[in-house]
Amino acid sequence: MSRAKKVAFAGIMTALCVIFLFIGSLFQTLDLSAAAFAGVIITFTLTELGKGWSFGVYAAASILAIILLPYKTPAAVFALFCGFYPILKVYLNKIKPIWLSYAARLLCFNVCLAALMLLSKSFFTVDDELLELGLFIYPFASIVFLVYDFALERLSVYYLKVIKPKLSGIR
Repeated sequence: MSRAKKVAFAGIMTALCVIFLFIGSLFQTLDLSAAAFAGVIITFTLTELGKGWSFGVYAAASILAIILLPYKTPAAVFALFCGFYPILKVYLNKIKPIWLSYAARLLCFNVCLAALMLLSKSFFTVDDELLELGLFIYPFASIVFLVYDFALERLSVYYLKVIKPKLSGIR
């Protein structure tokens, strides 16, 4: 893929991330789902362009979302976890044995969740209900994270086996 096509693809993926985060900002019941889906867009970017470009898309989408969105929760969740986790997941998947890999993933998630909860009150307009749950949220959020991690893995495989071969004829 030529450099111009990579720049165009990265721009489109950045715009898609911001659009999904904006939808999550408009419909606040979709805020976490929008951030998670924007993370899936980063996974597709990672598959097509590699780690460097994916990190650029993540950084650009995070900055734009934090600046532009009226309701900051989707931007905060994307910037503090969902955006960079698909890139980090490449390295976490290489850890052997597998149980240690999952322990590292859960540790990463829980550290990011703690950072989100600490920073949200100061910098973002995140709902106080989330903060009031405190330590009770960690076990339930960890289960949801494991489902998200599994879904990222399956969607990545689906993209590689089904979508990417169909797109190869377009280039």
